[in-house]
Amino acid sequence: MLDNLELIKQREEQEGMLVLVKATPDETNDIVFLLKEAAEWMVASELKHWTPDMFTPESVRSYFDDREVYAAYLNQEPVGMFTLQGSDPSYWGPLNDGQYGYLHRLTVRQAFRKRGISEWLLEAAEEIVLSQGKKALRLDCITHSPKLNAFYQGLGFKHQGVTDMGVRVVNLYER
Repeated sequence: MLDNLELIKQREEQEGMLVLVKATPDETNDIVFLLKEAAEWMVASELKHWTPDMFTPESVRSYFDDREVYAAYLNQEPVGMFTLQGSDPSYWGPLNDGQYGYLHRLTVRQAFRKRGISEWLLEAAEEIVLSQGKKALRLDCITHSPKLNAFYQGLGFKHQGVTDMGVRVVNLYER
């Protein structure tokens, strides 16, 4: 299944090999699964951000048109993902700069959280954008989740500003 994909990074886990691959549209169902599961958790946690209906095969397939999609698998089972893009004017507005890489949709399945996978994915994303000649990795985070903001800050992401998207307000971070 994953044999023909570009291997980006791997690490040995107790249960087997965790691998990060550059996904293709063939992995759309895995990406939808990951995003819907995360959205269901957000709804159950009353964290107003994603909803499961946001993630259809058609909407996820469109990601491949304007961004790179990466998926993490443990023994061929999808456990996490993120996307990268070279520009993000809708969130970064006048601070948008093509010299940076922009991360979106970082997701780790609930059953695999608190195992360092999110940190590993962020490290991989940063390595990818730096290898592409970018200055740094940028991301946004909803302001109404202090725990998530503290997570990014604890990993060395520096606050760069705030954007009011109308439907949500986000903090902008860079590392």
